[in-house]
Amino acid sequence: MSALYLKQSVVVKVVVTEKFKEEYKAELQRQISTAESRAKELRSSLSRVVIESAGISNASYVETLKSRIEEERMLQESVAAELRERLKDVDKLEVNSIFPYTVLEGLTEVKEGDNLFRKISSQEILLKDDIVIGIKSD
Repeated sequence: MSALYLKQSVVVKVVVTEKFKEEYKAELQRQISTAESRAKELRSSLSRVVIESAGISNASYVETLKSRIEEERMLQESVAAELRERLKDVDKLEVNSIFPYTVLEGLTEVKEGDNLFRKISSQEILLKDDIVIGIKSD
């Protein structure tokens, strides 16, 4: 019998514990720091491009480069702001509540006779302190 492996999304939810809240806050703070560092590096790069572009005769190239750097800097600042908002929300999470943490990509085997939409939909993993305590598939 023939079989295929198809991608599917798996929703990962967690039972909120104090340990989860602390680890999640630390992860968000790390991501904020990374985004802020990148934005700072991009500001420096933009300054260097402006200074070094004095001798370049191709103005459109310089403007395109400056525009790309500025776009990326704004994106990194936006990411940092979004992460700061998430960080504020962590303290509001109630212990023992269910929190939709992330979505992972997985593979599922599909064989002749399978209900395709049932096989690739509504997959869910429930974690408590990093331990799988439940798997749900419709």
